[in-house]
Amino acid sequence: MRLIDYNSTMKKQINIPFAVLIMVLLMIATRGHDNWLSSFVHLPDFTIPALFIAGIYFRHFWVAFTLIFSAIAIDNYAIMYQGISANCITPAYSVLPLTYYGIFWVGKHISTLIIGDNIIKNVFVITTAVSMQWLVATGAYYFFTETYAKTGWSDFPTYVAHWSIAEISVTLYWMTVVMIIFTLTPRTTPNPSVAKL
Repeated sequence: MRLIDYNSTMKKQINIPFAVLIMVLLMIATRGHDNWLSSFVHLPDFTIPALFIAGIYFRHFWVAFTLIFSAIAIDNYAIMYQGISANCITPAYSVLPLTYYGIFWVGKHISTLIIGDNIIKNVFVITTAVSMQWLVATGAYYFFTETYAKTGWSDFPTYVAHWSIAEISVTLYWMTVVMIIFTLTPRTTPNPSVAKL
């Protein structure tokens, strides 16, 4: 009697374009602008977790490009058609896609999001990457604010202390949820070595 490896069979069925579509839909639903979902529940932005998943499991440049382009398109749509403030759109916004690509690149150096032997290393890498992405993006934004024009960098530590915990932690909450889901449903968790187009 031949044994069938169902885990491998399920992983081979992962379709990257479909996975990217799901991640883009989650980004649309959670990117912090008014949308159909916000009247029911306000979830934190899924962009960073999507880029981690893409870097860890799919590792194709076009996937990163699609997710980053989608994030920019979502922001532009919200500003142009939903009346969202363009306060964040300064020259610093050009740094944001680079920091997003940094998350994707770091994801390539994590083997899995399943909780296992590498959990301490993975949590350290994820926390450090998310914190650095936030610090670079926020520092670039702060540089173009009126506060910087008046006081320079002297108020930046206070700004970081006020916003970092609130904004970094929500991304880490998403990553915790993703890790739990991937651990509890290993048959549907992508595998970078077998994911196919």
